Amino acid sequence: MYLNCHSYFSLRYGTLSLEKLVEQAVQHNVKSIALTDINNTSGVFDFVKLCNKNNIHPVVGMEFRQHGDLLYIAIARNVEGFKTINDWLTESNLQKKSLPSIPPSNQNVFVVYPFDNAPKRLRDNEYVGIKINEVNRLYGNVLQKKMDKLVVLHPVTVEHKDTHNLHRLLRAIGENTLVSKLTEKDICSTNEQMMPLDDLLAYYENYPQIIKNTEKLISNCSFDFSFGESKNKKLYTGDKYSDKQLLESLALDGIKKRYGQKNKEAVQRAMKELEIIDRMGFSAYFLITWDIIRYSQSRGFYHVGRGSGANSIVGYALGITNVCPIELDLYFERFLNPKRTSPPDFDIDWSWQFRDDI
Repeated sequence: MYLNCHSYFSLRYGTLSLEKLVEQAVQHNVKSIALTDINNTSGVFDFVKLCNKNNIHPVVGMEFRQHGDLLYIAIARNVEGFKTINDWLTESNLQKKSLPSIPPSNQNVFVVYPFDNAPKRLRDNEYVGIKINEVNRLYGNVLQKKMDKLVVLHPVTVEHKDTHNLHRLLRAIGENTLVSKLTEKDICSTNEQMMPLDDLLAYYENYPQIIKNTEKLISNCSFDFSFGESKNKKLYTGDKYSDKQLLESLALDGIKKRYGQKNKEAVQRAMKELEIIDRMGFSAYFLITWDIIRYSQSRGFYHVGRGSGANSIVGYALGITNVCPIELDLYFERFLNPKRTSPPDFDIDWSWQFRDDI
């Protein structure tokens, strides 16, 4: 029933840690909560982990605000919907344009408008949120004729009334003003705290349809994400042996171009590196990086490969880096060795003009 929870990732607004938010849900027997931080989704993955650990159904989204005004709450129906929500904010940020008062229609995203900012026509994926202090305003309101489009909207921002002053201090910082000059619009209501589910539903007892609509919306949201496995591409050609062969071929061709036909030291070092790279399962990683560099070069983009990756003669042969590790006496083991527990990475820089293309 909680479609609008804020954590301290709602910068200069929210007061709750993700741990405290989920802990409160457990205490109040709440089985599903939505994290919808203001113009921010930084806390989503840790939130999902905590919910899964505590047998709570996680729902994720974002509260869109423009100059402090609440436009709408976007709730991801699935992973694709989560991407869409982030894309909306990213487009606005990159193009330095205002957020739309009505977002693009997308069936992977549910949109909940506040009572006083609801459009006259609601699309299939759009709803109007009714706060506990707005239930009485429904009587005689045109929204009574759209009962199938109303959902429970009880924001969670503070732990309890005593922590509301912390919220006010954060808002004063955010608005660069004195606490005494904050307006009612600048701060959240003192009742924006989690309460037992039965207490919340009691406010809507005369409107069971609103409760049913909210339950249906939540049940249609699923954010399945596996945290136990690497999402990196594991193969380049399709199988490990072919990756090994292709990398060796490219590396030896590159050695000839870099050092000429008869440089035994370079060949021996390359073969030693290739053996370690294959043994540790990083042939695909080198090939994927090479593929990115190959595309970059085809476009005429200048790049700089730096960091410990410059210690690899294979990286040098592939054109990933442009520093000769033999000439500078750089040790490959600093980049990759059998005893290293964390995976290596190539640090590659491009001009900001080319990064989106890359």
